[in-house]
Amino acid sequence: MPAPPPPPPPPRLARLLLESVLPGDARSEALLGDLQEEFVQRAARRPFRARVRYTADALDICFRHLLARRRAAHPVSRHNGSDVMDTLTRNLRYAARRLARSPFFTLVAVTSLALGIGANTAIFSLFNAVVLRDLPLEEPDRLVNLYYADLGFSHGTYSYPDFVDVRAATTDVFEAMGGMQLAITQSVAGSSVEMLTTEAVTGEYFGMLGVGAALGRLFTPDDDVAPGAHPVVILSHGYFQRRFGGDPDVLGADMRLAGRTFTVVGVVEPRFSGSLRGLSPDIYVPMSMFEVVQPGAAIFEERGNHSFFPMARLRDGVELPAVEAALGRIRDDLAARHPEDWRSTAKLVVVPTDDVIMNPMVDRVLLPAFVLVMGVVGLVLLIACANLASFLLTRAADRRKEIAVRLALGARRRTLVGQLLTETLLIAMVGGAAGVTLAAWSVGLLLRADLPLPLPITVDASLDGRVLGFSFVVSVLAGILFGLLPALQGTRSELASTLRDETAGSGRGGAARLRDLMVVVQVAVSVVLLVGSGLFLRSLDASRRIDPGFGSAPAAVVEMMLPSALPDPERLALFDRVTDRIAAMPSVRSVGATTNIHLDPLNTSQARIRVDGVEPPAGEDFHTIDAARVDPGFFDAAALRIVAGRAIEEADGDDPVVVVNEALARRFFDGNALGRSLDVNGLEVRIVGVAATARIRQLGEEPRPFVYRNLRAAAPTYVTVLARVDAGAAGATAQAVIDEIRAVDADVLVYRSETMERHLAVMLLPRELGALVISGFAVLALLLAGIGLYGVVSYAVARRAREVGIRLSLGAGSGRVVRMLTVGGLKLVAVGGVAGLGLSALLGQLLGRLLYGVDALDPGTFTGVPLTLGLVALAAAWVPARRASRVDPVVALRAE
Repeated sequence: MPAPPPPPPPPRLARLLLESVLPGDARSEALLGDLQEEFVQRAARRPFRARVRYTADALDICFRHLLARRRAAHPVSRHNGSDVMDTLTRNLRYAARRLARSPFFTLVAVTSLALGIGANTAIFSLFNAVVLRDLPLEEPDRLVNLYYADLGFSHGTYSYPDFVDVRAATTDVFEAMGGMQLAITQSVAGSSVEMLTTEAVTGEYFGMLGVGAALGRLFTPDDDVAPGAHPVVILSHGYFQRRFGGDPDVLGADMRLAGRTFTVVGVVEPRFSGSLRGLSPDIYVPMSMFEVVQPGAAIFEERGNHSFFPMARLRDGVELPAVEAALGRIRDDLAARHPEDWRSTAKLVVVPTDDVIMNPMVDRVLLPAFVLVMGVVGLVLLIACANLASFLLTRAADRRKEIAVRLALGARRRTLVGQLLTETLLIAMVGGAAGVTLAAWSVGLLLRADLPLPLPITVDASLDGRVLGFSFVVSVLAGILFGLLPALQGTRSELASTLRDETAGSGRGGAARLRDLMVVVQVAVSVVLLVGSGLFLRSLDASRRIDPGFGSAPAAVVEMMLPSALPDPERLALFDRVTDRIAAMPSVRSVGATTNIHLDPLNTSQARIRVDGVEPPAGEDFHTIDAARVDPGFFDAAALRIVAGRAIEEADGDDPVVVVNEALARRFFDGNALGRSLDVNGLEVRIVGVAATARIRQLGEEPRPFVYRNLRAAAPTYVTVLARVDAGAAGATAQAVIDEIRAVDADVLVYRSETMERHLAVMLLPRELGALVISGFAVLALLLAGIGLYGVVSYAVARRAREVGIRLSLGAGSGRVVRMLTVGGLKLVAVGGVAGLGLSALLGQLLGRLLYGVDALDPGTFTGVPLTLGLVALAAAWVPARRASRVDPVVALRAE
């Protein structure tokens, strides 16, 4: 006969808590022995319940012992502030015991609140990281961001020559003016190659912002005096820890960046991670070294290259109107001196740094998006709290005789309300703690997700004091607001009737009506969330069906930079060797290249064209349209159709020929563009082909004119190579291409190498994230509403056990009983569903501008949601009703 299994150990944390609090004398040892014996007896039958009960008893003992020690150390009068502490301690012990005796109720209530509070905490932690958390800048109220406004960009970036001119002319209003430019550069250490996010900053940058060094020094104006003259680098604190392990000997070490040796002179303090939220650079270099770390860039002389982010610090006493007036005068002067680069509509804009989150244009979308998501998670929390209130009302109804007896024995109603409210607050606080853990896990999972982002995004969504305070306040408010009403309702017993008959009050009293109201609210809110989710999913589906006009064939997309120091013929020869090497790969079917691939949010190239007989816009001397240079293989590699004429060919050499798209042909030539001529940037070119109109900047945009110029007519530096491949080979090819390029020339910088599918996914990412988040919360709301309805119907069935027994004993069929009990719950769902659809119709009108290809009152969504909700509600009501119909009538009557 096998030996009985050894008894399970009690919860380790509870045991350690007891051992640390109790004095360790004989009495304590006896108490621990009694607890262990009781635990072993219970664990033989119900292990989980035994562990919960042991933990509750341990907390109770610890509370009692600590209170006794406090009283012994600080004897006080009975009628002072200690009474409040004593009362709270007793209520907490009582609440812990009550909850431990009902583990299923406690688990469901805590889980519901944890889901609701966790969802709110997760979104608030992102909101805090992106919007609320201040940049660690000195006197930020004196800092301003400067923008260039034109061509649909209300807050665009400067060109570097414009920055130099503005800095020289604003010394009367600015104490200092600096800025930075983003770059991606290649770092080589032995056989290791990595791409580093880089900020090229002016010499005044760190001093202007008030940022200090954790190690070494930061840049000064002396480091930024002549292009290419000071090859020094500063490390961000994160990169310093990640790459060098925090070794202070890194000062004076050499780094190989873009083929040039740089010397490490400092490490930025850890609290500063760049002036652009979400973009944390790995390294900083002087602005004078930008064209070194970004070969091929020519920003110091090009006024048309708007990619510089300027900031300034106001002089004491200077206000924004004075700055705006100064910038207005400078703008007029620049437009007069450089008419070829300054349009009549261009202007200079200033915004206080404290008023900017990322960029005013982005902020106009970002803030409403956060408000929308916070509203969604608020509704989820409302459902969770309604669940809690419904459970508490049911629990209070079950305890009505106990409460009546206590009131009859002289207990004050205020005391009972305090006990019940303490129980609710304990549930809320435990649920809040679980919610914070869930939020930290879910946010970490989101931030670690491999999203198709054009730049690496870094967000510090750690749980700081503000986030924890938010969770605490939400938990307390949830406990008080949704626990007070059940507590008041549960202590409003009619003593005589309740003591005379235990079933008194089981009819449709106030508590029952409140429970029904909670279900109606839950269903209505769930309908709103489900309709919103359905609309966003339909919008996402419509966006996915958009034909971008290119990229339908599998391909690898590789962005690279050829060495700018090479003469044009040598750079063209290197380009040919690279593309020939890629074309020789077994999986590659065709190779092409372009200087501006469609649907790239980080690269927009334009050309100025003139067409005989077509007047430019008022006040302009030319038409500004999107453009790119392409090689002969581009159209085949990009799966971009030529609808008339031909593509650019090798035989064209450097001849001035172009291909235009159908949108340009219709707008400027009435559709008959072949053989016609136009002026592109002052050069007359001939149209040899017309391509299908592809999406240029956005998937949902109106057709935009585009001109494809001959890449070989000007030796390229920055190019994107497309390698069309066999089905299923794009991912592997994208990785293998990097090795092929470096085998040709290690100085070629490869910025990214990915599949065409991932390239196109960038445009869908905002809609996919929005649909995913709202749909996830809608499903969560539906689950919580189903739990709430199940609980209400289960309680209604339990209260009608006598009626069910009588009906069954009189011959009523089980199906009829099931229908009777189910219909009661479905009536509540119907009322809530109608209310929810009405609210959804109003909400849909507000969401209309966020949707694409779907009506705000989409019939499919407004039909599918009620059906889905009806099926869930039917299951939630049918299960307890079906269980009740199988009860033995004799057992039901005897139980009553």
